[in-house]
Amino acid sequence: MNGRRTASPTFVGIVGLAVACSAAEDGSQAKPSVGPTIVDVAPPTAPAATATDLAGAAIDPFADATTEVVVLAFVTPDCPVSNRYAPELARIAAAQSPARVSWWLVYPDPDVDAAQIEQHRREYGLPGTPVRDPAHVLVARARVEVTPEVAVFHRDGATMSLAYHGRIDDRVPEFGRARPEPTRRELVDALDAVLRGAPVASPTAAAVGCPIDDLR
Repeated sequence: MNGRRTASPTFVGIVGLAVACSAAEDGSQAKPSVGPTIVDVAPPTAPAATATDLAGAAIDPFADATTEVVVLAFVTPDCPVSNRYAPELARIAAAQSPARVSWWLVYPDPDVDAAQIEQHRREYGLPGTPVRDPAHVLVARARVEVTPEVAVFHRDGATMSLAYHGRIDDRVPEFGRARPEPTRRELVDALDAVLRGAPVASPTAAAVGCPIDDLR
């Protein structure tokens, strides 16, 4: 240190602005100040978030233009409500024609890896093509909030439109309580409607399960 103090860039800029304003007031022309040019460089654009298969490759459940209906079933291995619905999901999926309905098993927990997903599917006999959704791209598109929760999309021209999102049925009306049999089967009813080309009577129904927002 030599004891000399230098003016900060902010101070120099203020002084330069004051001189320019003073010169403009008395009619003289201010000389442009010479100094470093600050360029605001935007950071590089991050790659678009996407769902992936178990090998880590990007995958789009809606890419097949021949598919009439896409079902996204959101599950997590450590959610007891989600696991309780595994037999019902398998039963409903088995009743659908693969030529018309594409069934996907979506894992939104970024901490669940491919090996855990495979083990979970084998242990509970879960149907559908497994997909990892760590960035919650499919969560947002399906408007789901918990696991288990489902979304049904149907083809509307060149696009897939959301026809239903919500619970599978009303077997579990709240945590800690379950009916022997459901009184309403929203997923089955939604599939029946879209496959007949009819509107879904109840486009959404609140689901009970484990919050997806906690999986960040």
